[in-house]
Amino acid sequence: MKKIAKFIALTAMIATSCALNGEVLPTPQTTGGMPLMQAMQERKSQRDIDPASTVTKQDLSNMLWAAWGITHDGKRTIATAMNRQELELYVITATEISRYSAEDNTLTVVNTGDFRAIQARQDWAKTAPINIALVVNTDKQQRDEFQNYTAGAASHAIYLYCASAGLKTTVRAMLDNKEVEQAMKLGENQRLLYIQTVGR
Repeated sequence: MKKIAKFIALTAMIATSCALNGEVLPTPQTTGGMPLMQAMQERKSQRDIDPASTVTKQDLSNMLWAAWGITHDGKRTIATAMNRQELELYVITATEISRYSAEDNTLTVVNTGDFRAIQARQDWAKTAPINIALVVNTDKQQRDEFQNYTAGAASHAIYLYCASAGLKTTVRAMLDNKEVEQAMKLGENQRLLYIQTVGR
């Protein structure tokens, strides 16, 4: 009985930890996939995304890791000027906005509801299953050109992953930044640069 009680208590502790730290995503698959040169050949912007399509949690985990995962010695999958690591990723779905943490591979909800209509001016992006917001921390990196480089590099990594995984994607900059930033509950030191739409 004591062993059962300990097991129940441990399970409860793990569940509470997961709730506090956010949803744990599947472990990113960091090997295999389409050869790099082929993925570059296949890379393209596609806007004919089916509103009823879905993106698996595994694909989402892989994609977020490709854009901003941790590789070796605390470095990232993309380069940042002076290793400032100023990028932050948010995922916008039909039910919530969540912040990605590469350190523990989690998504933590920052707002609930369907905010897809305000994060896009294009109809096809308002109904897509996944939108990834590329945000920079201006306290870590003050120079616009370096911020833009970082976000661009992350966007390209998402493009390459989508090409490899058979997903459709397009990066967007036509949006009402202020309204979206409020929905995302960004601070004064956070700047929204682009949103990348993903689906099938």
